[in-house]
Amino acid sequence: MAAEELTDAEALALWCARLPGLREQARATSVVDRLERDAARVRDGISAQRAVRKWLQDADAEAARSWSGRSVLNLAGLPGTPRAPTVSAGRYGCPLGKCDRTAGRDAQGHTPVCHAFGATMTPTA
Repeated sequence: MAAEELTDAEALALWCARLPGLREQARATSVVDRLERDAARVRDGISAQRAVRKWLQDADAEAARSWSGRSVLNLAGLPGTPRAPTVSAGRYGCPLGKCDRTAGRDAQGHTPVCHAFGATMTPTA
């Protein structure tokens, strides 16, 4: 889905979900300051659509591939590999109510974080 097709709430949810990975890539390519300037603009209320167009335009076009030629996200795991324990204690949403992103606790039971605003996500009803 192109950034032009996203609503402001959808763009913000996508930005929030992808920001940790973007930060890792920015550190590897020495563009941390540029990314953090755009992240600050989003926190200050500028639409996330511009940031999504700028930073995620190629991310959706390239699918991560594994040695088998299948998408990494489709792999179930190697035989005999134990699955990570799951903790399901409800769903959490945007702490400021600005987007529709929801998430659950991670495998260690940590509450999810809104990466766009740097706050702990709040439980949904």
